[in-house]
Amino acid sequence: MADAAINPFAASSPLHPFDILLQLDQRIRHRTPVAAAGAQLSEIRGRLALRLGSWNLLFSMDDVTEIIPVPRITRVPGVKRWLLGIANLRGKVISVSDVRDFLTGRTTPRLPGSQVVVVRVGEWDYGLLVDEIIGMRHFGPQHRLPALDAVDASLRPYIIEAFLNDNQYWLAFNSGCLLADPAFLNAAN
Repeated sequence: MADAAINPFAASSPLHPFDILLQLDQRIRHRTPVAAAGAQLSEIRGRLALRLGSWNLLFSMDDVTEIIPVPRITRVPGVKRWLLGIANLRGKVISVSDVRDFLTGRTTPRLPGSQVVVVRVGEWDYGLLVDEIIGMRHFGPQHRLPALDAVDASLRPYIIEAFLNDNQYWLAFNSGCLLADPAFLNAAN
């Protein structure tokens, strides 16, 4: 019991990395001053930061159901190359897509740090292959860029806002927009 007071991550069973990120997000939310509620909450609230090629993307924690190592993927015949196939996620079948290949026509190399971000729309889960998970990032209004003109044209339809912090650009990715895109939904050749 004393260990839990000293270390909030001490538990009787091991926590998954995603659970730790959620706990960190909750701790930060509890430390947010009451005056920061409302419109400013989205600016203070943490976002999952990841790398996809040269892009630093931010996903809303509301969209991400979990982060998993690249699973065993079964190829599906007759689909576009960017739809890598399907995978079994604890008895549930999900599709796994190479977002960079979808956006640019260049495949994502599978690196040791590669992971799959599982996002949910309605009842459906989709796996998105990414180069690496960076962690949580928080941005205030002082970091927001006024325009998205410098964002790569292939990525721009899926970006809702951009930030500059420590000389790095961070792009808030709208996974719902991607998953509603007819080009993404129609993966058949």
